[in-house]
Amino acid sequence: MTSETRREGAGTISGTARFEPAVGTLVADKYRVEGPLGEGGMGIVVLATHIGLDQRVAIKFLPAESLKNKDSVERFFREAKVAAKIRSDHVARVHDVGTLDGGVPYIVMEYLEGSDLGDLIDRHGALPIEEVCEIALQACEALAEVHAAGIVHRDLKPTNLFVTRRADGSPAVKLLDFGISKLVASGDDAGLDPALTATTAIMGSPSYMSPEQLKSTKEVDHRTDVWSLGTVLYEAITGKPAFRGETLPQVCAMIAADEPVAPSTLREGVPPELEGAILGCLRKNPDEREPLVELSRVLARLAPERASGSLERIEATLGVSQARPRSPALRPAGEREEPSSTAIAEATGPGAERGRRGRGGAVFLLLVVGTVLGAALYAGGMSPRGWRREVSGATSAVSSAAGAVSSAIASAVASSLPDLSSLGEAADGGDLGEAPLATRPVAPAPTPALAPTPAPAQPTQHPAPPKPHPAKPHHAAKPLRRTQ
Repeated sequence: MTSETRREGAGTISGTARFEPAVGTLVADKYRVEGPLGEGGMGIVVLATHIGLDQRVAIKFLPAESLKNKDSVERFFREAKVAAKIRSDHVARVHDVGTLDGGVPYIVMEYLEGSDLGDLIDRHGALPIEEVCEIALQACEALAEVHAAGIVHRDLKPTNLFVTRRADGSPAVKLLDFGISKLVASGDDAGLDPALTATTAIMGSPSYMSPEQLKSTKEVDHRTDVWSLGTVLYEAITGKPAFRGETLPQVCAMIAADEPVAPSTLREGVPPELEGAILGCLRKNPDEREPLVELSRVLARLAPERASGSLERIEATLGVSQARPRSPALRPAGEREEPSSTAIAEATGPGAERGRRGRGGAVFLLLVVGTVLGAALYAGGMSPRGWRREVSGATSAVSSAAGAVSSAIASAVASSLPDLSSLGEAADGGDLGEAPLATRPVAPAPTPALAPTPAPAQPTQHPAPPKPHPAKPHHAAKPLRRTQ
């Protein structure tokens, strides 16, 4: 039997035996086969129903002709083992694994409705950039989980990215086929060395393999998956493979030596940062290749806003998330910043209370003086001599009020202070700074000073009173002046 696809080239499967699970066949006495879904070098996939749960599943069978190859059987079971390790929403889940009576192994997986990315590109060519970025970002999320588990996929290509649709029509990606994956953490694949001379459908697709993977499938790490994802992105954006040749050896030579054509030369409107990220994934030297997290950040900026959660999960999974301090301007409406304990102490302590009382007394004095001056100015006809008499009278009233206020403040503050005798030692040996307001002597009421006696030589004139403190009340009264 021969098979050929536009991406993977031609390949042959040896042997003449053919396994065809008939419709209605029971698998493990609980899965009823409903019909075929697909077929490839790694197996035959059918639609089935779990009888007890009335739930659709997909069952993958290893072809009978592959049972002769020990490595093929081991890879098949490893696919189930590796996929079961990953708990990502973007990796197809494995529900069960077993072997038929005839010795054919099978894997029970979740049933997916939709199309793989390869089919979408075949039907539509270059896909919308925003949707491609969202699909690729979800693929990055899947790879982040895979790499964090110590696994290298090694067979990432458009046909292994299955695109389903959510209820709102947005894409949901599932990463498939871990048949040739590498378990870096455990090294349990040391005896498996897939040869590129074998069937390309089983061993992977050279068009999407990194230069180091073409050279040695063993000596690769997670960076080979970044290369493969770069080729997938390139093809989804431009509708054409990154490396195209007449023969498979020519394609391999181009991957090893040639630089890909810039995507912007094949499609208009490709964002420069996206083009830079794609070409960064396709650097020959793995050490210079675009890190997965940096690629994810570029994709997140170009994908729809709903995809932003993927980037946060990728950063957290890879351990590179950074704390982003929240700007006060970005604080949600209605949320108030909690004051610190120092701010609370300063706002509620005795010093704050004294400050509030002092400010209250000063404001009272200013209001009294301002009221008197404003009334005088509003009257208009008052002479300078009469104005001075009014000021003197107001000053006397203010002085009396000031004395009463000072006495009240002193009494209230003194009652709340500790015994001042305890401060003696500190006063002798330490610097206490400025004395608290309550410890300062209260000046006597300044009534005599503010209401001077007229000079004997000029009984009809009063000396100009000392300039009162508040020139401000005078300004405050200006709006009350009447114009003639």
